[in-house]
Amino acid sequence: MNKNAEIAVRLQALKDAYLARLPDDLAQLNVLSVQLQDAASQEQALVQLNQRLHKLAGSAGSFGLAELGKLAKQLELQTQQWSEAGQLDTGKLRLFAVAINSLEGLVDPGRPLSAPMAHRSIQAKSPNLIYVLEDDPVLAEEICVTLGHFGHEVRHFNNLARAEQAILAQPPDFMICDIMFDEEGREAPAAIARLQQQLSLPVPVIFMSTREDFQAYLDAVRAGAVGYFVKPLDIIRLVDCFEYYLDRNRSSPYRVLIVDDDVVLSEHYKLVLNAAGIRAEVLHTPERIFDMLQEFHPELVLLDLNMPGCTGPELAQVIRLNSDWLKIPITYLSSELDVDKRILAMGRAGDDFLTKPLTDRELVSAVSVRAARCRQLSDALDRDSLTGLLKHSRIKELVDLELSRAQRSGEPLSLVMLDLDHFKHINDSYGHSAGDKVIRAMAHLLRQRLRKTDSLGRYGGEEFLIVLPRCGPDEAFKLVDKVRRHFQEIPFQHQGCHFRVTTSAGIASCGASGAMAADTLLQAADEALYEAKHQGRDRVCIYQKQP
Repeated sequence: MNKNAEIAVRLQALKDAYLARLPDDLAQLNVLSVQLQDAASQEQALVQLNQRLHKLAGSAGSFGLAELGKLAKQLELQTQQWSEAGQLDTGKLRLFAVAINSLEGLVDPGRPLSAPMAHRSIQAKSPNLIYVLEDDPVLAEEICVTLGHFGHEVRHFNNLARAEQAILAQPPDFMICDIMFDEEGREAPAAIARLQQQLSLPVPVIFMSTREDFQAYLDAVRAGAVGYFVKPLDIIRLVDCFEYYLDRNRSSPYRVLIVDDDVVLSEHYKLVLNAAGIRAEVLHTPERIFDMLQEFHPELVLLDLNMPGCTGPELAQVIRLNSDWLKIPITYLSSELDVDKRILAMGRAGDDFLTKPLTDRELVSAVSVRAARCRQLSDALDRDSLTGLLKHSRIKELVDLELSRAQRSGEPLSLVMLDLDHFKHINDSYGHSAGDKVIRAMAHLLRQRLRKTDSLGRYGGEEFLIVLPRCGPDEAFKLVDKVRRHFQEIPFQHQGCHFRVTTSAGIASCGASGAMAADTLLQAADEALYEAKHQGRDRVCIYQKQP
């Protein structure tokens, strides 16, 4: 069973559980409406009716019972008016009881629920299948060889007709395509646009051409272009565009924490978000909020407004009392329509408001947008703008974190200081823009060639720090030396001048024997890098403890 089918089954099981408990819930509403007639039990019955109707109004629509949810909301507003007035309108009590009794007639199981389709994603650290459609053999070979150094699986087609057959048989992860195929007398954008309509998911494509007219750009967009480059081609800039797209699509899933006392509804939300490629966890007891934040590190908290024992605004304020969680956005989930109450809730540590019931598509869209904003803010604070790698201070924090983890587990940890050789000469000879291009290329190569568990940071101008958990010195050497060998084969050019760049690296490792301070390990990696430079550069050295 595939992922979508499995989630659809689980969603239907949740709906079945919801429908199974609904008769008891509706029967309890009938009991409470009768208690409204008794002055002794009236006040407590009114409070319980308001709470139960509020929950029903927020959940029914999510399980396909929209009409039930609408009537429940109307009845909830009636109980709210009576509570605010401090007295009941006895003339309306009978009508209220009839309306409560009619709720049962609106329960229709309807058609089975379906899970939202999971988004197309590109798996991190796996070879991406790239089709290069180019009838110039020299340019095609240069593109294919360069992309190969970055760890991708590349297939070349010099004929558009053969490429069309291959795309239909096995759609690639990405295409790089010339616009004009002279021998066939065909333009690629029109052919690619027709192919895209036959695929279950469109394939992103970068087009290349000597044309710079508006129509060429428009045709490219209509064929699914995410980039357009004018020849003569700067291949490193093309790789920049390509890798930027991959980075956005292979990034880790958004992490969302749902805090709601309604077990079935919150599990429904979790499944819907999981189906859309979003990691979601559920918390039903607010007392565990700090443990959950520490374990899960959510990028967004979805918080029910009305919960017994601790309201949503109260829990939001509890979260904000801890400075570690100040930047996490908190979005309230509620069927509350009273503007004053919503404003009051927003003023108490909340950032946003979503109104129940939410359709599955509304939920996924709202969560994706809000989590993306949080990640963008975090990246702006923690990541270097040129490379997208972690900044100096953040990567040093990760060294402390991974070292503590390694010492607890007894597993090895390696740090790598990597530096671009003769970088000042590159800047002096070709300009700082060329130097920036080299730095970005190294960042792309490191992201593609290293493991998913590794952390990367820009430690200085042309210096990088790599943190390799569960990695001893010999394995670290193999990983880094492979990066070194691939990087020296990448061709760079600037204003007609072609050049290549080499790198040097130093490795320091710690094992299960004894504790070591982070600064000591960093200093050892730096000394190993100095030794690599001293031996003539373009090499990797492992730190050897002095006798």
